[in-house]
Amino acid sequence: MNRLMNKVSVLLISVPTMLATVSFSVAANADEAAELIHMKRSNLSIEPALVAISDKFPGQINEVELDDHKNQFVYEAEVVNLSEGKLHEVVYNPLTGMVELKETENISLLGFNRFDDEELKALKSMDAKQFSLLGQLAKVKQSHPGLVREVELENEKGVSYYKIKLMSPDGVRKKVILDTENGEMIPVMDRD
Repeated sequence: MNRLMNKVSVLLISVPTMLATVSFSVAANADEAAELIHMKRSNLSIEPALVAISDKFPGQINEVELDDHKNQFVYEAEVVNLSEGKLHEVVYNPLTGMVELKETENISLLGFNRFDDEELKALKSMDAKQFSLLGQLAKVKQSHPGLVREVELENEKGVSYYKIKLMSPDGVRKKVILDTENGEMIPVMDRD
């Protein structure tokens, strides 16, 4: 009986220690660990960033990424406004809710276009359909809860899609492809 109690005691001490070790080793590096801690503390979310950015800079969001700016997390984004022919690079501060313009560029200059024909076709199609990245991300987060770290519009082989990088609440990195034509979500194995 005494031997059994010793084994149970060792097990009761070992299991929590192993779980604590595993839970702290989930994040791949210090930046991701900081993102995970910040996410848990501040309830960080991409949705307010998308709303604020879209209100101030109409167009299609080409890219948005969680980044470290002056020792705090911000969302950096690129917004393409085809009707104005402009690309706006902006920063959203989740603490203040403010959107700051970093830079504005012309989409085309001296006959050269920043985007290739397929990318322009995708952007025009999304404009025509009034594609809502915010609405589609809500669906993605229902299936894949967590912090959206990056969203990037891609066009390959005539298919336009958003590549979405997330971090689950337990620190697991995930990628999801979102078809801009029909909103279909396809999880992608992360090889990073």
